[in-house]
Amino acid sequence: MTPTAAPPTSETPPVRAIIVEDDAALRAHLAKALGADPGMSVIGEAGAIDAALPLTRMQPDIALLDLGLPDGSGIRVIEALRAAAPACKVLVVTVFEDRASVLATLKAGADGYILKDNAPAEILAAVRATIAGETPISARAAGHLLSLIRQDPPRKDADAPPTLSPRELELLELLARGASRKEAARQMALSPFTVAEYVQNIYRKLSVRSRSEAVYEALQARLITLDRD
Repeated sequence: MTPTAAPPTSETPPVRAIIVEDDAALRAHLAKALGADPGMSVIGEAGAIDAALPLTRMQPDIALLDLGLPDGSGIRVIEALRAAAPACKVLVVTVFEDRASVLATLKAGADGYILKDNAPAEILAAVRATIAGETPISARAAGHLLSLIRQDPPRKDADAPPTLSPRELELLELLARGASRKEAARQMALSPFTVAEYVQNIYRKLSVRSRSEAVYEALQARLITLDRD
């Protein structure tokens, strides 16, 4: 008789997600997409900022967040998450209607941007990518988002921009163009561990906590450009 494998002594806990979206039908759509994966668990849902703020104290691993909420901007939820659950990833689900809100959200440190009409499988893939440290941006949103960044005038800060090494700049430009860390490591002929060290150095020098913040700051300071083919 073939021996039965012993059950694992411990299991990887599911990814804990919260959904903040005022459209009840879309909120159910997102919950269904996450619920299709046994490794995901929706621990809270909210349709407004006031209801979402208590959810930030539940230490979620990821938040799916709309920008336009009935009682204000979803950026307030990002700020609350950064204070209460700094390790939480934020995946914005939006229609990109407000230029100022999109730029402010990027600067606030959202980790990914997808459009509301994505299929459930695409949403789930974006959630997984966000948890893995990547920055998923849907194809249509990417061009719109980058055009907004290019149109935004550079800051006129009194302080000189931070100095990044040539390799850090190379990595940051690859990340800004949508490459994952794994892809960047392959293109730069570096180990994933070295890339991770570079990323941490970049975050420290730019005083940021996420890829989107780093890209925003680097573009504003003209440290990198996305205009080359």
